[in-house]
Amino acid sequence: PVLSVLIVSYNTRDVTLACLHSVYACADEVTFEVIVVDNASKDGSAAAIAAEFPQVRLFALPENVGFA
Repeated sequence: PVLSVLIVSYNTRDVTLACLHSVYACADEVTFEVIVVDNASKDGSAAAIAAEFPQVRLFALPENVGFA
């Protein structure tokens, strides 16, 4: 990939999904990858991301390690 997009999420399912929709809608002219680090969200973020965006490299952490 020419570009790597890294997103850190924590209990932001809807915002993160909207962000991912935007990235994929706007970045069609460049080769890119998307990496999401989910900091042990309790709102179903990781499952929703995996279901809607299987192409995303998702790291669903088992505990909030304060990555951001």
